[in-house]
Amino acid sequence: MPYLTVYTNADINNAAELAEKASLLTAEVLHKPVGYVIANIIHNPAMAHGGSAKNKGALIELKSIGFGDKDKAVFELTNFFAKELGITQTQYINISLIDCPASYTASAGRTFG
Repeated sequence: MPYLTVYTNADINNAAELAEKASLLTAEVLHKPVGYVIANIIHNPAMAHGGSAKNKGALIELKSIGFGDKDKAVFELTNFFAKELGITQTQYINISLIDCPASYTASAGRTFG
């Protein structure tokens, strides 16, 4: 059950469409069914990256039961959001990976482990 949350101060034209695209990418890089992916895009113009709200960036939190190739997931997500959000300085795209035990992750009223 991957959960992707993106906080950004970059302008977003269509957050729902971006969430759908991000869901597909997340499922692909984690080798998980897209039906289990939840993506949430949150726009906050008051975010500061590198000490300034003028710097466009994103804080990405990805929670999952396992990650497989973490470096590939980080690389793909960074490139995707840099392109989609028009972020030119990728040092302002930060990703937090949280490995959730299956026994602490639930859907439809029951845990995965």
